[in-house]
Amino acid sequence: MQANSEPGQLTCRRADFDLPEDLVYLNSAYMGPLPRAVRDAGAAALARRAQPWQLGAADFFEPAERVRAQCATLVNGDAESIALVPTAAWGLGCVAAQIQARAGQNIVVLGEQFPSNIYAWQPLIAQGAHFRVVSAPNGEQRAARWNAALLEAIDADTVLVAMEQAHWTDGTLFDLTAVGRRAREVGAWFVIDATQTVGVMPLDVHAVQPDALVAHCYKSMLSNYGLGFAWYGPRMQQGRPTEQSWLLRQGAQDFARLVDYQDAYAPGMRRFDSSTRANPVLIGMLEAALDYMSGCGAARIRTYLSAISRAFVEGVRTRGWRVADESERAPNLFGLQAPKGTDLERVRTLLAGLQAPKGTDLERVRTLLAQRRIHVSVRGSVIRVSPHVYNTPNDFARLLDALGHL
Repeated sequence: MQANSEPGQLTCRRADFDLPEDLVYLNSAYMGPLPRAVRDAGAAALARRAQPWQLGAADFFEPAERVRAQCATLVNGDAESIALVPTAAWGLGCVAAQIQARAGQNIVVLGEQFPSNIYAWQPLIAQGAHFRVVSAPNGEQRAARWNAALLEAIDADTVLVAMEQAHWTDGTLFDLTAVGRRAREVGAWFVIDATQTVGVMPLDVHAVQPDALVAHCYKSMLSNYGLGFAWYGPRMQQGRPTEQSWLLRQGAQDFARLVDYQDAYAPGMRRFDSSTRANPVLIGMLEAALDYMSGCGAARIRTYLSAISRAFVEGVRTRGWRVADESERAPNLFGLQAPKGTDLERVRTLLAGLQAPKGTDLERVRTLLAQRRIHVSVRGSVIRVSPHVYNTPNDFARLLDALGHL
């Protein structure tokens, strides 16, 4: 089951966060703020770590098993398929180590894909494979045409399809089920980076059937940097892990017998865990974040974010900004393309006479917005807006008012 346990509509959760009243933070795709419950869990764990006599062998294992089960619920998977990894790049690297490519094979990726999901596949390039980049099309029905081009790019020579649920720059959604089906038809590996959407958008690994799904949890999951998770499919079952830690071996719970060295790994995908899962601060904060997100529910978060941003999207469109239709983009991450002929000199004058920042046109706009306590990002050719459960329609109204001067 997905984490949608609470009935009814979600209401604003701003009171759960330490956000100044005058701050508009629409930048969770950069880094999600910590709910107070997550921050407090980290502080409590740090206090315990200062007194190590309070920590026993069970603390190296039991919190990890609780978190493993919670992460599985997020993607409708099972706990035995979950590995706890320090970063998405680590999780992707574990997959790369299991793939053998031959000269002439291709790796299908999205245009302007997040770099960790490119660099991870360099070993396959060294084996003779090459990237086949599917860039975003221009014009109408952009998401549909991008999805169609992606499916067309996958052929008998494709060794791997590596992508995101929603593009990290502008939130364009991809049909993971269709891509997974096509990858299986040609025997290609299928790998998803869900860092930007996990916990906010429902995702079902049984429907999609990837070989791997990785997620770092410091963005949409509202946890700390340094611990995320990966769901690994059957192709990874006998894989050789990146880290050869004692913690990941069979029988490691018995500290008195650690020198009875074991060749066998712990069951399931625990062999791919990072030993940082035993860090009481990181595992404690991730568990608190998972509890928090479960209380909100992915489906309810998606509905809430769509509702609070709808009037803003209509408003910026009337001012000439281009935004994808709601069905084509993630609710927690979408891009604004500036009207043609935007005059930044006029922007600087109208936005309260603030000091003119340096940089590209959009970066200058971002800096001016930040000076007005409105935080967004610039990625590629768009202003990236990424709300979460602490945002309100008034936050979007303030952003609309500022952009309206354009």
